[in-house]
Amino acid sequence: MNATQAKDRLYGQLAASLKNMSRAVGQTADLFEQLQTDLDAMRVLAGTHAAQFMTVAAELSPEADGGADTEATVGSTLLYFFVIETPLVNHLPI
Repeated sequence: MNATQAKDRLYGQLAASLKNMSRAVGQTADLFEQLQTDLDAMRVLAGTHAAQFMTVAAELSPEADGGADTEATVGSTLLYFFVIETPLVNHLPI
């Protein structure tokens, strides 16, 4: 095999590698687009669940001090627990 054939073989390998890399970059872009959609859905779901928890907490809280402070404390505690302590992946519809 002479130098020209070796160079042609290496250029062929480079072209194949670039084609594979281009395909992988395209797939990665598609996955990032899907990730953005999923993150938006998770944000909406978290907000909905937080609103539900705060509504239930407000309904169930005792009426101490007029109820306003208690509702805020209980609602904030539940919101903190749900958003910070609960992984959202377990709550997503499949």
